This record gives sequence, C-alpha cells and structure tokens, in this order.
Amino acid sequence: MKLHLKKPVKILLIIAGSLFGLFLLIAILVSPIAHYYLEKHSKELCNRVVTMDKLCVNLFNGSVTIQGFKALEENDKDVMLTFDKLKVNMSLAYLLGKTVKITEITLINPDVTVLQNGNRFNFSDIIDFYKTDKPKDTVPSKWTVDLRNITLAGGNVLYRDLAVGSRFKLNELALAIPRIYFSSENTDIGLDLKFDDGGDLNIKLLYAIENNAYNLAVKLNKFSVSAAAPYVKQFLNVGDLGGRLTTDLNIVGDLDHILDIVADGSVIFQNLFITDPKSGEVFSEIGTLDIGIEKIDIKQNIYHFNKVLTSNANFNYEITEEGNAISRMLALDDKIDSTEKEMEDVDTATKVSKNPIDFLIKELAINDSRFSYCDYRLRDTVRIPVSQVSSSIQNFRLDGPVTATLSAVVGESGQLTAHWEGNFSDIENQKFDVLLKNFKLTTVSPYSVHYLAHPISDGVLSFADKSTIVNNYITSENKIDIHNCVVEKKIKGAEKEFNIPLRAAVYILSDRKGNITFDLPVKGDLKSPEFSYGKIIFKTFCNLMVKIAAAPIDLIAKSLNKEPDIFADIQYDIHPQGLGSESDDQLNKIADALKEKGELILEVQQSLNREENRKEYALFSAKMDYCRQNGTADGPALYNAATAVKNSDNKFQKYVEKRLDGTTVSGDLGDKCLKLYNLETIDSHINKNIERRNEHILSVFTTQGIAADRIKMMPLGDKSTPKGKTLVSFNVQVKDE
Repeated sequence: MKLHLKKPVKILLIIAGSLFGLFLLIAILVSPIAHYYLEKHSKELCNRVVTMDKLCVNLFNGSVTIQGFKALEENDKDVMLTFDKLKVNMSLAYLLGKTVKITEITLINPDVTVLQNGNRFNFSDIIDFYKTDKPKDTVPSKWTVDLRNITLAGGNVLYRDLAVGSRFKLNELALAIPRIYFSSENTDIGLDLKFDDGGDLNIKLLYAIENNAYNLAVKLNKFSVSAAAPYVKQFLNVGDLGGRLTTDLNIVGDLDHILDIVADGSVIFQNLFITDPKSGEVFSEIGTLDIGIEKIDIKQNIYHFNKVLTSNANFNYEITEEGNAISRMLALDDKIDSTEKEMEDVDTATKVSKNPIDFLIKELAINDSRFSYCDYRLRDTVRIPVSQVSSSIQNFRLDGPVTATLSAVVGESGQLTAHWEGNFSDIENQKFDVLLKNFKLTTVSPYSVHYLAHPISDGVLSFADKSTIVNNYITSENKIDIHNCVVEKKIKGAEKEFNIPLRAAVYILSDRKGNITFDLPVKGDLKSPEFSYGKIIFKTFCNLMVKIAAAPIDLIAKSLNKEPDIFADIQYDIHPQGLGSESDDQLNKIADALKEKGELILEVQQSLNREENRKEYALFSAKMDYCRQNGTADGPALYNAATAVKNSDNKFQKYVEKRLDGTTVSGDLGDKCLKLYNLETIDSHINKNIERRNEHILSVFTTQGIAADRIKMMPLGDKSTPKGKTLVSFNVQVKDE
C-alpha cells in the first residue's frame, strides 16, 4: 500500500530536515570556524595574540575543549599564558531557567607569568581594554551561576614584582572546587599549591554569598620566607632574609567589613635569619619561633596568644661609629614615603576598633639562645658573648602586672640572673633585681683602656643590683665584689676620658686575699635629661676611686686586718729631745703593713708650732746654763739635770731675772728666756731636732728591710699641734705608674 502525504506535511518535513542539516553543518563547522576566527581576531577581541592547537565545540552536549593554548604579552613576543587543555561542560537546558550551570571545568598544566610594576600588572591593559563609559546597570540580575567540579592540575605561576625585584614561583598547582554557586547557597573552595623553592599551600574556603561571610582555613607548610625579602626591604634596611614558615590558621570574616576578622591557629618560623646589608653577615637568626594564636579579633581589638616560644636564637649587636645594628636596620629610605602615603589614604571604613587593646601572651619564653655584643669604636674591640639565654614570662599583658625572669652566661663564665616586676602601661613604677657572678674582668679591659688607659689582665667580678622605681625616681643598691683584680700600668701616650688613679685605688681596696667589696648606691629622677643609669654608676665608681686613692689609710688597715690607728699621728714632747721608745711600737706595725703591701709609699710629715718651740728651746737652754753654773758638767748628766728643773723653781726664776739685768719683758717665763738667746741659734737647734726625728723614723723602717725610696719625708706641715707637742703624721700612696 502506497503512503501519500499531504502537501503541508511534506513542507514541514523538508523544513525540519533542512534545519537539522543546517544545525548539523554548523555543529561540524563551528569548531574550525571559531578556531580560525579567534586566532585571526584575538588582538581585536582581547588585546592579545592567541593561538590554539585545537578547539572543539560540541553543541549537542554543551562542551568546549581547547588544547595547546598560548597567549602572548602586549608586546606580541613574550609568552604570558599557556595550558595544555581546558575543558568546559555546560547543561544547556538550564539556560531556559536563567541559570548558567557548568558541570565541569578542567584546566591541565597552565603556565602563567604575572608581572607587577607599581600598581600596574601585565594584564592591566586587558582590563582597560574592556572598560566602558556606559553607566552600570543597577537593576539586580536574576541570573544565577552554578559552577561545579572545578579542577586545576599541574599548574605553574611565576610572579615578579619589577619595582622591588621580588620573584617567586608556584609549581604543581592543584585546585579542587566542588562548587561555586552565585546565589543564596554557600561556596566551598579548595586549593592546593606547591612552590618552586619548596613548601606547599592548602586553602579551604566556605563562602556564603547572601551575607558575604566566609570561613577560611589556611595551611602553609615550609614556605620560603625569602620570597618576602623585597617587601621587607621597603621598610627595613636589611640584606638577605631567609627561613621557612608553617601555618595552620582558621579565619572567619565578612567581606562587607574587611577588618571584622576572628582568627586562631598557629604560626611557626624555622631557621629564620636576617643579614647585614653591608657585611652580608647574619646579625639575627632564630632556630624556631612558635606562635600559638588563641584568638585574634580585630574588630574587638583582642589579641590573645597561647604561646610565643623562641629557641636557638642568635642575635649580633654591633656598635660602630656609624651606629648600631638596630639603627642601621631602621634606617629607612625614600621608598617608605609612598607606602606611608598609601596608608594615610586607607578608607576610614577599614580602620580598626577604638576599643582598648586586649593583648595577652599566656606563655612567652626564650630558650637556649645567644647574644653577641661587639663595640668597634674603641682602640681594642669589645666582644662580649652572651649564651644559654633563657627567659620566661607568664601571662604577659600590656596593661597588667608582669613578672619576668632571665638567666644567661655572660662572657666565658659569668652567671647572670635577673627578675623584673612591673606593668608596661605604668613604666614609672617597677622593680628589678640583677645578679652577675664569676664574670671575667678581662672581657671589658678595652673599656678600661679607653676610659682610663689601664688594661685589666686578671680578675673576677660579681655584681648585685636591687632597684626600685617609684614615680620615675630610682633608688638602686649596687654591690660589687671583685677578686684578684690586676690593673696594669698606664699605656704611655694613650688617650683617656677620665683621669683617676685606678691602679692605686684597686691596690688599696684589695685585702690580703685579693678581694674588693664596696657599695655603689644610685638615686635619681629618670625624667632628668642628665640622668643615665650607666653613666651615674660609672661616675659614682670614679668618684669612689678618687676618694680611696686620696685617703686610703682606713682601707689599707682594713685590708690588712689591722686597726686604722696604726697610722695615727705620733705626738712627741718638745723636750726632752729624745724620740721615746714608745713610738717605735707603732712604727714597727707600720713597717709590717709596708712589707705586706709591697707597692705602698709611706709619706712622713712633722708638724710643730714654731713660736712655742722657740720658747721651749730657749727655756731648756736657760735651764742647762743654770745647771752648768751650779757645777754640772756637760753630757748626759747636764741634760738630765736640766730636765729635772721645774719652771716654778724660785732660784731658776731669779737666775733668769738676773740675766735680763733689769730688762722688762712681757709674757711668761718662756718669753723671758727667749730674750736671752739669738733667734737663729734657737731655730738651728729646732731644725737639727727635726732631722734627728726623720733619721730615726727612716732607720726604723730600713733596718727592717723597707727600701729607703718607699719612705718619703715631707716638708713641715701645718697641722694644729697640742700644747708642748710635736706631731709626726703618716699617709700612704700607691705609685700609679
């Protein structure tokens, strides 16, 4: 049976067949045509030259596949972007419901170069290319976008900041995003990256588009800190920067309010180091810096840390004529000006909360660290290593009471411990104790040479400080113990800032076991521009040294376990003229002191009342003449007889009156006798007696083995003398050269 179709049906079938054939033809030709057109007109379409090995568009299932893609830079020479394959699958049916649903986006082996120069990037011209002056459509779009199964594999990104010279590369990028939904649903994004010089990054983001809230988890493993060096150099004058950074952070925030951030987690630096820009030497390094973040809430101004632990740190602090390591590091260049200007232009909406800062570190500790102090400004370099540094602070706050402890080894063997109590918001009131034991003085000998021109060749120091600051006024008790301090002679021709007899003072202070102990109290107003703790201690020390060297007798006696009165004045009667054996005992004790202190010089000085001596000598001469008249022969008998005559003897008084032969003389019997003799003769007797005393004193010492050049006979002094007495005074000095 033959089927006959009506004419309208035939026409419809022909049209449908034609349309299907046309669609099939378009489906077949769309890929090569699109491939040709995109490559031919890429410069017009995106301001870039683009080439592709293959482009496949499947209109039946809504998929697009590009292989062997390459996009050049604006100069049409350098390569900006390449990838091996890009595949996109779209569910076309959802377009009817104003939904763009892409079920797969796969990108294989992309290689991207990102260049930055100031605020311009190598893709900024593309953004500018698509800019339009037409006003934006303010009517909310009713379209939704649903992107699923976004995958990136084997990607590489090279980033270079041409302005600061930074460069870092991300290798083997891995990206897995289950879904991005631009509507009222949440977005879940996962990102895995590997860096060219080691380290990897894992990011997980949960984003709610309806309120712009997000929850971000960031895990960074052994990221090279050197990548940040060019940016650090914009703020700090440093050389190389190195080390590894590992983080595990959870961040909750709101894109509508950028600084509404709450974070917790951990940050760990390992083998972090900074070098000096001139010498290239490492002046700061940290083996491990472990930071535990309990809560950071920028909006509420809360910064709470579980711990900040540092171990195996090493810091070199060098002082030169140009400054110190810190001042050099903070010597900023003109680059900071633009940065500061940018910071000033930050929108007020992003400024932090005005709430008082709530800062807490529950455990702050430094363990097994080192500090090296070097001063190159002196004639000889000062090098003081500080090792085994350990410090601990519990519940460190900026606005509450804090207690800190410190221990370290200073120099070769110095044991340092310190304790501090205070409040960082009230630095006008605090307490601290410092104890340093067994510190070798040779370590600071260059300072002694610089300030005093005396090297120190031996000695051990112990120093104890206890200080209290109340309303910026410090009261400090400082006790210094020194054992076996050996100060060498002055360096001839060496310049010095202070002229104090250090060698003499140290020698005088030392006891027979070589120990020195003295106190240096310090008081002062910290607000005074003239106040400097170190300066005050050194000035007090210098003043003490001068006083000791100027008046050493008590200290010498103490160091020898002797009574200070062994150096007391000896009183001699003007007559009889003999020195008296009772004084020899005191002279013998002084001789013992001179033997134990081999560098002491003894100064001996007589003091007398010249007028009283003249009268006494004239009176004794008259008594001797009186005894001769009565038949006493010259010699010891005459001397003894004259000594026995009393001034109240009537016969002697009549003898004197008879010799005056009626001459009226005002005054006492001594004044009358003085008229009987020539004044020069009397003075001659006085001077001879002074010489006899000096000879006797010198003889006492030299006969006991004391060198004569250690006994210095001084000219007559002017001490006030008791009536009828002549004084012999003693002083000791140490030869400073």
